[in-house]
Amino acid sequence: MGERGAAEGPPIPPAPPAGAGPGPGPGAGSAGADSAAPGPVRLDAFAPGGRVYQAARDLYVSEAHHVRPAGPLAVVEPVLPTDAAAAEVFVGRGTERREVLAVLDPAHGATGMIVASSVAGLAGIGKTALARSCAAEAVGRGWYAGGAVFVDLNGYARDPADQVMPEHVFAPMLHALGFPGRPADSPAGQAAQYHRMLAGLAAEGRPVLLVLDNASSTAQIADLMPRSRAHRTLITSRHTLVTRGSRTLELGALSPAGARALVEEQLEFLSPGGTRTRQDATGTERLCRLCGHLPLALHIATALLARDPDLTPSDLADELARARHKLDVLDDGERAVRAAFELSYRRLTPQQARMFRLLPVNPGPHIATDAVARLVDLADDQAVGLIRELARAHVVERVGNGVWRQHDLMRAYAIQLLGHHGDNQGAASNRLIEHYIALAADAMAALHGEGPTTSFPTVEAALAWCDREYPNLQAATSMAATFGDDDGALRIQETLVAVYAHRGQTAEWEAAARSAVRFAREAKDHPGRSRALHQVMVALERAGRQDEAVEAARVLLGFQQVVIEAASLAEHPLDCQRLLQHAVAAVAESGRLLGKRERRLLHTRRADIARVANARRLDETFREIGPRAPRRPAGPDTEDVPGEDFRRTVPRPPRRPPGPDTEDVPGEDFRGTAPRPPRRPPEPAAEEEEEVPDVALEATRWAREALERLSEHSPGVARSVAGAAPAQMAARRALSLIPEDLRPEDADDWRGVCALLARFAAARLAGGPMSRDAGRLAQQDWSWGVLPHVASTYEIAVQAYRRVNDAAAQVRLYTDLAEESFQSGAYPLAAKCRLAAAGIAETMGDEGGQGEALSAAAHAHLLLANHEEAARFAERAFPLLTAAKRPGPAGRALTTLANARYSLNLPAQALSAALGAEALTASAGDLPGRTAALLVLGLAQRDTDRAEDSSASWRTALHIARTLDDPYLTPSTESFLKSVGHLRG
Repeated sequence: MGERGAAEGPPIPPAPPAGAGPGPGPGAGSAGADSAAPGPVRLDAFAPGGRVYQAARDLYVSEAHHVRPAGPLAVVEPVLPTDAAAAEVFVGRGTERREVLAVLDPAHGATGMIVASSVAGLAGIGKTALARSCAAEAVGRGWYAGGAVFVDLNGYARDPADQVMPEHVFAPMLHALGFPGRPADSPAGQAAQYHRMLAGLAAEGRPVLLVLDNASSTAQIADLMPRSRAHRTLITSRHTLVTRGSRTLELGALSPAGARALVEEQLEFLSPGGTRTRQDATGTERLCRLCGHLPLALHIATALLARDPDLTPSDLADELARARHKLDVLDDGERAVRAAFELSYRRLTPQQARMFRLLPVNPGPHIATDAVARLVDLADDQAVGLIRELARAHVVERVGNGVWRQHDLMRAYAIQLLGHHGDNQGAASNRLIEHYIALAADAMAALHGEGPTTSFPTVEAALAWCDREYPNLQAATSMAATFGDDDGALRIQETLVAVYAHRGQTAEWEAAARSAVRFAREAKDHPGRSRALHQVMVALERAGRQDEAVEAARVLLGFQQVVIEAASLAEHPLDCQRLLQHAVAAVAESGRLLGKRERRLLHTRRADIARVANARRLDETFREIGPRAPRRPAGPDTEDVPGEDFRRTVPRPPRRPPGPDTEDVPGEDFRGTAPRPPRRPPEPAAEEEEEVPDVALEATRWAREALERLSEHSPGVARSVAGAAPAQMAARRALSLIPEDLRPEDADDWRGVCALLARFAAARLAGGPMSRDAGRLAQQDWSWGVLPHVASTYEIAVQAYRRVNDAAAQVRLYTDLAEESFQSGAYPLAAKCRLAAAGIAETMGDEGGQGEALSAAAHAHLLLANHEEAARFAERAFPLLTAAKRPGPAGRALTTLANARYSLNLPAQALSAALGAEALTASAGDLPGRTAALLVLGLAQRDTDRAEDSSASWRTALHIARTLDDPYLTPSTESFLKSVGHLRG
């Protein structure tokens, strides 16, 4: 039941997914207001924005700055030579710099890797600055003809899932190094291309320098290591990483002399001609000491001196000492840096301070000046002045021409201030999103050859902007979706799709298109969803995955039923016309791949288009329903669907459709093929007068007889296998009369039969609750003997609905049977039904339904102690539920995953999953789910040497359970806590 064996530890009460019933662990019961004291909260993309949460008891943060793209972002930047790099005083590391450059020299015969690490995990000690300075100098000396690149591996992210791993780096690294083809679809293929390219460059005598910044483990770097001694790698880490053939350089704080030299030279650079440090040598030394001799704190302190000519080093040291005194809870290094932050922030003007606080609202790793202006709602020239002042104060840094970033420690400080000051993040984020949307639309217009735009005069300029802003664009889609702007997320995402399509990067193309499908579904943008589904199809086709492309074409064709229905309900004729135009183009494109496979469904969709066009008195063109000749796919640099309605983010105003002598796709905006005379549409009256076939009436009589035979017996007999056998035979007879190759246009004739068979199945399933009321023996007889027979009854109903192509009804049937199986303890049958429902939901494009079904299947496997299977299905369920914005079910999926990982003796992984589960269930107000998450969280914390946190989690769980006073949840929670020794019996 989701627990370890007796020798491994106490039972874990899992939280069943929504709709799964109470089950054998806490998680059932009604939700109510959470009156428990809030514990640590991880803010997530389910939060609607604008609220402030309490995190870790006394640190208040707002959620807007936590909006991040799904998964890690690998940003690969070129290393600029020293002359072109941002100006920065770099002193006090002469010995270390010489040692690094000696290894980076390609003429040096030693190994080509050096690891620069700091002592005791200290941040702000200058690892990245040393790496950037040495790399820039090496490039300036002309040592790396093959290229030099820098990538932040984000190894110390709070969430380990945000760490950048080699599989995230290969594709952008290939692009940055000038790979001539397109990256392979799989990480393994990309890795092979990456190493082949490095080998080729080595053979040509063109060495490459890789700067891998912020690595926390060898797993992040091992697969990126060049195999040729010609290349060089420079790694920074807060830990000493031992890798074969590497040289480790331990960085400590600067020496007192080095720290003073940094202050003096930086002050001379910022404020030439000053003598304060020489006149107040004692104060300068004390200031350096209070900064911990850390370069980051020293740079900030020097910037404060430069901004105030009357401030002496002694005065500043006094202020710094007072600020440090308030931060005694921190260690020396953290206290020095944080105190410097506070002093610097106090001296900012109100406008500068507001800009500083709002910068973390930008979700990406850097921000351009024009985006800063939109963020703070100022003119460009005003924003330029403010951001430059922030750079002079050393609270932001320039990383390129008009591009800025914050040190990660400074960003964290700004985030805290943002929550305390209550700035209007919603308005700022909306302005920023609109800015990215507008430029993304211009970029896409340039990529589609619509002529130069005000932003991008050439395709190359548009691509360069997309490359620079890629991490911001990807993150902005997540931020837009977080704040409910799914239409904005779709617009930005379509630009990324266009970039991948332009370059033929089919793996990225497909992934981006699938994300666009999700955004379009949330925005209820039917044409946008069709465009995205079409891009999935074309990406698969270009990748040579023909079977998957055909399946994607089938999904695209199936979705046109929704588009046509929307057209029929559209109030304005132009809206109806535009939707029908889109449906015609989509049907044509899906038909190009499907051919004869779905001839009947293609015919039905065209007939549906004709029916709506006829009812709305639109042009004859729409009523052309004949098949179309297949067309060869377009070339690699063009779109496969001719027409802007599949390509543009914002559809053009609809043009007047051509006359009756043109192709059924209106105008070359959709197709541009040769005209052909329309065929006469089918007469609606003839279809209405068609009688229901005699065989359908016979099937209806058999289905009714099944219900009648079941009702002839007393409830006890009817529940038995023998008593229900005659009725079951009648139901099978009714099913046998439904044609397996039923034409879509004839499906309605058989829906009555399907409904009767579903009622028959439900009547048999009603035996479950009656058996439980009758006692334990009756329940055992039902679970072991009758329920499997009832499952075959449900299979009859499912097959009937399958023949009329009603996927939603099949899902409902499987869900009902799964819930009863769960209640009856028939967990294998429950898992089987849930997986069947998940498969059907996937074909429907219902990610939320698929995720909930997979989560329920995972829970059933957990109860069967199939922990590997439970983890596998929970891992599949979580991203689906996240994409569908269902935080409660997503949290319960993570609870199941945490239970499974804990049972597999993976407490660290269980801890990560349980933390996420607790945050999600809390944000959804799912108190039973949160209770279950807290219980497994406590176990994981206990087994990872966090005993105090473990007790706090269990106390909160007990408080919630007792507040709810649920007849099942409360005693189950108390029993569990007694078993782990938290409560005394």
